[in-house]
Amino acid sequence: MSQGQHRGGVHHRVSCPRCDVDKVFMGTRKFHEGRRWGLLGDLGELFVNKETFDVYACPVCGSVEFFVDGIGEHLRPQ
Repeated sequence: MSQGQHRGGVHHRVSCPRCDVDKVFMGTRKFHEGRRWGLLGDLGELFVNKETFDVYACPVCGSVEFFVDGIGEHLRPQ
């Protein structure tokens, strides 16, 4: 199976424990914490915490794993 590629070009293999195949790197995503500020729109977004995660998905069963971007990458299999 294919290996995921992190934005920095580092390849990581993340295996699915159910299917025993490599999960596919789906990209780095930002997740919004809390709810939107309504009338403040984009200005309100300045006060909202956003976490960035590397997302991997199994091509067989569809399970998904999230890893905090920039933390523990040296511990992941390459």
